[in-house]
Amino acid sequence: MNQYVFDNADPRNRTRFDSLAVFDPDSHAALAAAGVGPGWKCWEIGCGDGGIGRWLADRVGPGGSVLATDIDTRWLSGDGPVLTVREHDVVRDEPPATDFDLIHARLVLIHLPQRHAVVDRLVSSLRPGGKLVLEEFDLEHPLTTRSTTHRAAFDAVHLPFLRFLRARGVGLDWARSLAEEFVDRGLRDVDVRTRTVLWRGGADEIRLYRVNVEQAAEHLLADGVSTRQLTDFYALLDNPEFTAWSHPLVSVSGTRPV
Repeated sequence: MNQYVFDNADPRNRTRFDSLAVFDPDSHAALAAAGVGPGWKCWEIGCGDGGIGRWLADRVGPGGSVLATDIDTRWLSGDGPVLTVREHDVVRDEPPATDFDLIHARLVLIHLPQRHAVVDRLVSSLRPGGKLVLEEFDLEHPLTTRSTTHRAAFDAVHLPFLRFLRARGVGLDWARSLAEEFVDRGLRDVDVRTRTVLWRGGADEIRLYRVNVEQAAEHLLADGVSTRQLTDFYALLDNPEFTAWSHPLVSVSGTRPV
């Protein structure tokens, strides 16, 4: 099974899913623009708690199907008349089919060192005319805040956290090359959408930064981050005077040629 940076069994993943839900309307818009509709056969990769998979199931209706896969499906269990849940490792396991009308993954390939090979497998799993929609954070985009004091406290932890991710094979700048990856593989009608959100301290969404750092705290302390810096970082995220932009979510879609 391919290793994910964060432990899927950690109960704090519930907070991560809730925080990322702020981007669900953007994912819905990208998928709708790709044309997904009644009767489509879809594959949702890295389904998490199943929010996008359930939306797709509603969209394709009883004449369609949605296969929702993850390396660990504990957050989403049980099949329905349209939605099927299955454990699957997109790196090591064979694709479940080669005739999907739509394949979608959000914040999945960025974690996989084998991401280039995975894109090849996904393209080959589409039917001719099928749509591939991938969405990733641009983690190298600077998170800005007007206060230099706030920026210093934030960067003291956030920059080592990004080093931690990079050391484990996370593609911090992967989102920036997605469109070219699609073009290089001959996909047509490549479309790019980008969304970033201004988050304020104390808001539900900004807890994403906290839960990510909490799960990596042991490694950050070993890398030289002090306990005081972590405490200041957590306090900053609860401070309503603190604002920071989220990482941009880059959504790219393309069509396999007929």
